[in-house]
Amino acid sequence: MSAVYDTIGTGYVAKRQPDPRIARDIRAALGAAARVLNVGAGAGSYEPADLPVLAVEPSREMIRQRPAGRAAVVQALAAAPLPVRVLRCRLGRADRASLERSPRGADRAGSCRAASRHR
Repeated sequence: MSAVYDTIGTGYVAKRQPDPRIARDIRAALGAAARVLNVGAGAGSYEPADLPVLAVEPSREMIRQRPAGRAAVVQALAAAPLPVRVLRCRLGRADRASLERSPRGADRAGSCRAASRHR
């Protein structure tokens, strides 16, 4: 299975550290959720520690960088829309230049919102 982040994700966790403001926004948006399906999970930086999480990530390189103790991860690509409630998070502008300038990898905190149930 090939993924873009197998190439560009090398050293990702050293370059992009979690922003606590984004983590708070994501956790607040999850509300009373009982569990989380993290599609495109990457290194798992924003997975809530207080909820069961199943992570889905296509990149072997990103999976390799997940710290011990993070949620179980499945290497897969989504072939069709998933029938789940979606939480969309915009993590701010993160072009290649800002990733190199900023230890967070983004110039400003993003925002999260719930989207339709079947997307």
